[in-house]
Amino acid sequence: APSMTHLSRGTAVVVLLTAALASAFGPASPATSAATRWRPRRELRLKTTLRMGVLDSLTNVVQTVSNEQSEEDNLAPENARLLETYRRRAERINGMEAELEKLSDAALRAKTAEFRQRLAAGTSLDDMLEEAFAVVREAAWRVLEMRHYDVQLIAGMVLNDRRLAEMATGEGKTLVATLPTYLNALEGQGSLVVTANEYLARRDAETVGQVHRFLGLSVGLVQAEMETEDRRDAYDADVTYLTNAELGFDFLRDNLALTSDGTVQLRQPSFCLVDEADSILIDEARTPLIISKQVEAPKDKYEIAAQLATVLKQGTHYEVDEKGQQITITDTGFRDAERVVGKSLFDPNDPWAPFVMNAIKAKALFEADVQYIVKGNEVAIVDTFTGRVMEGRRYSDGLHQSIEAKEGIVVGTESQVIATVTYQSLFRTFSKLCGMTGTAMSDAKEFRKVYGLPVTSIPTALPVARRDYPDVVFKTKEAKVNAMLNEVARVHEAGRPVLIGTTSVQDSEEIAGALSDRGILARVLNARPENCDREGEVISQAGRIGAVTVATNMAGRGTDILLGGSAAVMAKLRIRDGLVSAGCVDESAEGTEGIEGSAAMKVSLMDDSFFPAPLSPNAEGGIATAAAALLGDGSDGEDGPLPLLELEELVSIAAEKAPISDPAVLAIRAAYDTIKAEFAAVVDPEKEAVRKLGGLYVVGTERHESSRIDDQLRGRSGRQGDPGASRFFLSLDDKTLRTFGADRLKSIMDSFRVSDDMPLEAKMVTDAIDKVQNKVEEYYSEIREQVFTFDEVLSTQRDNIYTRRVNLLAASDDDILSTFKTYSQETLADIVPNYITAEGAVNGTGLQAKVQQYFPNSAVDAAAMDNMKRPEVEAYLDAAVLKAVDDKMTAVDAWRPGQFARVAKYLSLVQIDNNWSDHLKNMNFLKESVILRKYQGRDVLQEYVTEGVGMFETFLANSRRSTVFSLMAYTTPPSGSSS
Repeated sequence: APSMTHLSRGTAVVVLLTAALASAFGPASPATSAATRWRPRRELRLKTTLRMGVLDSLTNVVQTVSNEQSEEDNLAPENARLLETYRRRAERINGMEAELEKLSDAALRAKTAEFRQRLAAGTSLDDMLEEAFAVVREAAWRVLEMRHYDVQLIAGMVLNDRRLAEMATGEGKTLVATLPTYLNALEGQGSLVVTANEYLARRDAETVGQVHRFLGLSVGLVQAEMETEDRRDAYDADVTYLTNAELGFDFLRDNLALTSDGTVQLRQPSFCLVDEADSILIDEARTPLIISKQVEAPKDKYEIAAQLATVLKQGTHYEVDEKGQQITITDTGFRDAERVVGKSLFDPNDPWAPFVMNAIKAKALFEADVQYIVKGNEVAIVDTFTGRVMEGRRYSDGLHQSIEAKEGIVVGTESQVIATVTYQSLFRTFSKLCGMTGTAMSDAKEFRKVYGLPVTSIPTALPVARRDYPDVVFKTKEAKVNAMLNEVARVHEAGRPVLIGTTSVQDSEEIAGALSDRGILARVLNARPENCDREGEVISQAGRIGAVTVATNMAGRGTDILLGGSAAVMAKLRIRDGLVSAGCVDESAEGTEGIEGSAAMKVSLMDDSFFPAPLSPNAEGGIATAAAALLGDGSDGEDGPLPLLELEELVSIAAEKAPISDPAVLAIRAAYDTIKAEFAAVVDPEKEAVRKLGGLYVVGTERHESSRIDDQLRGRSGRQGDPGASRFFLSLDDKTLRTFGADRLKSIMDSFRVSDDMPLEAKMVTDAIDKVQNKVEEYYSEIREQVFTFDEVLSTQRDNIYTRRVNLLAASDDDILSTFKTYSQETLADIVPNYITAEGAVNGTGLQAKVQQYFPNSAVDAAAMDNMKRPEVEAYLDAAVLKAVDDKMTAVDAWRPGQFARVAKYLSLVQIDNNWSDHLKNMNFLKESVILRKYQGRDVLQEYVTEGVGMFETFLANSRRSTVFSLMAYTTPPSGSSS
């Protein structure tokens, strides 16, 4: 087991410092002693340990904070009752296995049609659940040679009951998803499986998607660069795999479409399963999805502000609030900045304040290779929770342009929001939502409150044998990194595989470089595109003897690390590389430019050292045979090289056991089986050797903002009963500790004259760090709750507008004409009161001018209206306006029949979108305004609701009036034109 060198005087220092920690990170109850404060936490952890079936002798510490444990204790009885109910159903499913084994492939596939007939006859999904699950399990065995464990059947039932299943890493969540997905797809409304990244979506569609195809269901895959028609086909499939970002942006794009042909989500699937639900539904919920339109940016201002920020000094010109991610310019800062720009920063005609503040933010709070990376002439945001580049996302309010100016690249255009939605609002639109993840119980309350998802913890198939060591805390980052490198070198020398988790691209590359200096080869997995593309390759090797892997955030990666390595994954990569080398990939394939993994990106082959053994002549011959079968002799139109994605899909199909008849795929399968057997002969003995060494050793270099991320990292070790261990190396310079109170602890350590390289290693220290992390989680929970609370108001308005858009897109010409006449009458009703006094006097001249401004072809007599009463004026104008509309329609339709309705629909949609964009901006200003009112003791939310309703009514009126004005001013093209 890994061990640290303890201090000769460590005990006394630890006792004193842990007492200091308790006071530094939060006061205790006045009447309790330090010893009493800690005892209940130890008892709570012991209960957790026993309940999860982990022997106390194998566990030093279980990372759980008090409030999380309380939540789990409250849910435990409900969890136990549910599991017992599901266990009895699982036993009945097991009883069907023998009969289903006797069925032929065709008879098993025919069960799908039978189930659909029974549904049509009135049988409920729940009545068919047990038999349907049994069918899926049998199909998975025949296609993938994977059989669902009983606990996986239980997890499938949990998901089907609109719950969130908490399953430990490595317990087979991907296979579990096939059960409720198949069952709910039988209704014909489609099932969505939402994953955290495109690699996982494609992998799942190609692998477990074969189970659905085997049973007669269609499987769709949505990827970033797909065209509209392909997206529509994917959403129309029985089961669709996609990422949360693609789902959200397609939702927004559909609600910006100007024709029905521009939409892709033609139906609302009733069932949605979210994988890595804590990452998607909790962590990413802090930031809404936004679609913007681009407007010209004042590049000179951004560049001057960036230069100015380089000479401004923290403490003199500005202060930084890392916790709130804000900066405050001091009086000196304002004075010196204004001297540089030559005017007030708040000049209403030429404001500089936003540019200077964003430039300072970009300098002080945003660091390259941490929050973002530079790709050529582009700044790409890195998701701090998944470690991946957030394609197509940009910081708002000019911050992105300020970062571009700071990095010395071309400043892009500014953006104005035209559509936005939060994940809370998006996923609550599904009538049957469920999710699964490795860590959910700590946020059970939020899942239930926001999404209506109760959390159920699924027991592991085998007892957890991983040992989690106490954190080791150092005074400085340099001392921490040095101690961590020494520990990795010691463990690596024995041949034990090591996974090092970091919180940024920069840290991962620095650590990999430091290991290289010590003669240790480390494979890197981080947000850089060249590393993301190799995710499967890196992970497949991470469990081999002597392997060292450095990865940024592992949450959401979704790929298990197998002790000894994965012969299957490496065999797929080897045959892919062999087929590429044989010319089976079309490197000139059109339409693939920019697609991840496309041929146009020039395939990068793995070096020979990656694979566990050289191929035999027999295996080499198998690849040559497969290549010949794939390329053909040219007589068939389908012969020849393929785009890389299609080739990888064929290899994935060949690597499984689904029945196939294609000669090329059969040849690939034969070569794959040969290569896999040769690799397994080397890899399988390694597994036992790695087990004897203690399994995978996970090393954390910093606590993340969420304890769930740390638990995900730990969970990469010790999957399915394997041995393993984890330890975190921390320093008081770490951002999480520094931001939330470690500065006080650092001063205490200075008082005790603790040297930089003296480690603090004690359970009470770990508990105190837990407390810091809990403060971080509470802080971000408050942010999410605020986002959710305010978005509830905007969500109601968004639903109203998007329903109007859907109705307009589907409306017939007669419906459009009726709607436009209503718009015209309502616009007239807005005009009339402004030209009639309280005494009833009519301003006929003014009224005539305003009416003809909106309806230029209307016949209105000002003098006649002067002598009318208000009801008479209203009736007179109503008739005149309706006649003007009819005349306009006749004139427009004379150019082309139906043109008036087409233009009316188009203009209605455009005006809604344009005014909605302005409304979103105004609502954001309102939110910022009312938040400040809380210091006056006012009800912030109520004022936001009240004023927001008024602004929404104004938005509707402006959209209606703009539509009327634009359509009545529309002129047809010249005679003879077809445009």
